[in-house]
Amino acid sequence: MEALNLKIVLILTVGFALASILGYLSHRIKLSPILGYLIAGYLIGPYSPGYVADRQIAEQLAEIGIILMMFSVGLQFKWQDLARYKRTAVPGALVQTFFALIVSAALVYSIGWSLEAGIIFGLSIGVASTVVLARILADNALLNTPAGHLSVGWLIVEDIITVAALLILSPLASSYNGEGFSLKSVALAFLFALVKFAALNWVMFTWGKRLVSYLLSKVVLTNSHELFTLTILALTFVVAAGSALLLGTSIALGAFVAGMVMGQTRIRFQISMNALPLKEAFVVVFFLSVGMLFDPYTVVEHPLLSLAVLAIILIVKPLAAFSITLILRNPLKTAFVTALALAQIGEFSFILAERATTLGVLPRAGYDIIIACSLISISINPLLFKLLKTFSFLEKPLH
Repeated sequence: MEALNLKIVLILTVGFALASILGYLSHRIKLSPILGYLIAGYLIGPYSPGYVADRQIAEQLAEIGIILMMFSVGLQFKWQDLARYKRTAVPGALVQTFFALIVSAALVYSIGWSLEAGIIFGLSIGVASTVVLARILADNALLNTPAGHLSVGWLIVEDIITVAALLILSPLASSYNGEGFSLKSVALAFLFALVKFAALNWVMFTWGKRLVSYLLSKVVLTNSHELFTLTILALTFVVAAGSALLLGTSIALGAFVAGMVMGQTRIRFQISMNALPLKEAFVVVFFLSVGMLFDPYTVVEHPLLSLAVLAIILIVKPLAAFSITLILRNPLKTAFVTALALAQIGEFSFILAERATTLGVLPRAGYDIIIACSLISISINPLLFKLLKTFSFLEKPLH
């Protein structure tokens, strides 16, 4: 037990220290701190020289990070942002993600990967990082502009797509035979997962919402910060674990629903403020674990594939988003902001790829290439936004 505790302390000590330093340096050069966290994880992982952290313990801590991350996404899930720009955000995100999926799936299928692996790989590339998006928009004073709101609404749709992918991934993997799926197994898996997810939502948004609201309203009256935070965590993990044990949905989806339910209560802002510090700490552990699993030699072994995937992220996705936004009669600058905001991938790409790799659907090379392309796209994305100054005078809608 003492040896286990020492391993956990060492992971957190070395991991947090490196993440703090590299995250700070990333911030200083106007890049996302996520880049620093990922590099810190690689430095303490098995594919780099020097100290090697216990990967199994790091992965277990990262699971908590995923739960809290999905809870935070659910808590901040605002239908208002989506409704305001639904005429562009909904069709735009669907078409852009589908286009990226088709191109990516065709690419990897042509080199011998299964169609199922191609679909998951394409979805991982098709969705952008909410964390990176919010940081980039805020740094460029665009978060509270029409272009910023459209980009956020676009990401909400991509979050829904990611949730849907996570919803069917486990049941699909359970029927995967190593060669492919039958159309019947796909349809049954999707229908069964959808029914379970609908049941979870029905329970949580009827009885669950009342119970959660009642408990939190009573606890908040105690004026105890730690008790309120503990209650939030307890409810999140109860819903996440309960949904997995009783309905067979993923723990991440249960945490997402718990966040959505708490986001509907009167004290949602206080919930967000109390849960934020702990969530941020475990999110760092999540990115550390992702970096630890990164094998750069995979990129060296597949240079053309890596470059092609990077081109999809930095060129194909932005061009698709730019074209769709213009076709739907938005200002030219809004089209540029939306396109550049989506020229990156991040946390949900990791979650999808990690789950698919663990379940045996996606080859390990796909996971490594996604991490490498994320590192590069996160680094390049802030530089791309400097191009917006060139187009700052283009504000009028096209007619």
